[in-house]
Amino acid sequence: MLRRVLGVLVLAVLLAWGRGLAAAPTMEADHAAYWRRRRRSPGSLTLVALGDSLAQGMGSTDPSSSWAGRLAAAWEERSGRRVRVVCLGVVGATAAEVLRDQLPQVPPADLVALGIGTNDAAQGVPPEEFRATFTALCAALPPGSLVADVPDLQRGPVRRAGIELAAVAREVLAEFPQLRPVALEAATHRMWPWQFGPDLAHPNRLGYARHAVAWVAALPAS
Repeated sequence: MLRRVLGVLVLAVLLAWGRGLAAAPTMEADHAAYWRRRRRSPGSLTLVALGDSLAQGMGSTDPSSSWAGRLAAAWEERSGRRVRVVCLGVVGATAAEVLRDQLPQVPPADLVALGIGTNDAAQGVPPEEFRATFTALCAALPPGSLVADVPDLQRGPVRRAGIELAAVAREVLAEFPQLRPVALEAATHRMWPWQFGPDLAHPNRLGYARHAVAWVAALPAS
């Protein structure tokens, strides 16, 4: 019986990865197009998402399963109001690029959310350089904004770099009590292989559900 269950689980994972691989050549363009359409959709509340490919939902064939999409869905359920999402996240973005390119584009919003740092870790950005940029970002965000530390990057030198940058992010956030910290690193410890897309770097729908736990926990009560 156990062997049969494991076989079904493995088959489900392989099928999901197969769908992801089939979608991979156009995923970046498809996700960007989805978020452009979502930006045009009406809503009485506006959420602005800043960050990288995790905001867009890369790794999942459903972009609405990203942390931005799941945060919007939870906010809609909690408020009983439609949420318009302006996702400014860009694949490959670093904290410096959010500060330079995304922040000036932020429209009037009811809530701003920032998740950044994975590409800084991957590119070996020094902790003190990240600290300066992250501090500038936090200083520029409106009060009540949700700001995450760096997710657990799971393995190797990149994970060690991510842990260091996550600690820096938490130290900086402690200096900005008007912001709402998102404990993303803690929520993403020990993710399973079936919680990742076919590139084994970006989460799939199941993995983004883990990310969403931290984001939704930081959402204001009203």
